[in-house]
Amino acid sequence: MPGLDEVLHYLNGIYLLLKQKQEGFGWLDLTWRGLVRSFWAFAWCLPALAVTWASWRLYYLSRMPAETQVGPDFFVKLAFVDLIGWLLPLALLAVLARPLGYGKYLAVVVTTGNWLTVPLCYAFAVPFALTLVLPTSAPLAGLLIYAVLGASVILQFRLVWMCVGKQTLLAAAMTAIYVLPPMIIGQELQRLLGTLPG
Repeated sequence: MPGLDEVLHYLNGIYLLLKQKQEGFGWLDLTWRGLVRSFWAFAWCLPALAVTWASWRLYYLSRMPAETQVGPDFFVKLAFVDLIGWLLPLALLAVLARPLGYGKYLAVVVTTGNWLTVPLCYAFAVPFALTLVLPTSAPLAGLLIYAVLGASVILQFRLVWMCVGKQTLLAAAMTAIYVLPPMIIGQELQRLLGTLPG
């Protein structure tokens, strides 16, 4: 598992790429080994995800009958939904790489996208943490979630755009694959697994 210094090194590269600086690629391990190691990003996201899961548990219980209880399996289901939401776009990108002709960019897009997930995940955790500390702040937290979501789409596009040689249409299509399937499938999975109130 990459240590903190290594992760911060990669994140500095991501930051430079988001600023449209080519030298950001030099801060990243874009080899096959680097691609494989980039999947450790999910482990680095776990503390932030734990905050969102705890907040979602409180929201779920507040919308359910008073006698409703949730056990550890509730968090396992949420972790499963998040894992699918992370891996599904990558699988779709891999399947579509040959038909759409972006195969040579795929490894770079996936590696950088995995590491971008880390700061985005912690940014998403902030409004959820707010609801844990101040339960009455739910309306403000909701606005912050939408703001972070909007910013994440923009940042994802900027990063992909740099990775595919500044091809705007291709970057837009790949960003849509990153964003839309997890939103659609994630909600359906939550409904299927019973983690949606109602």
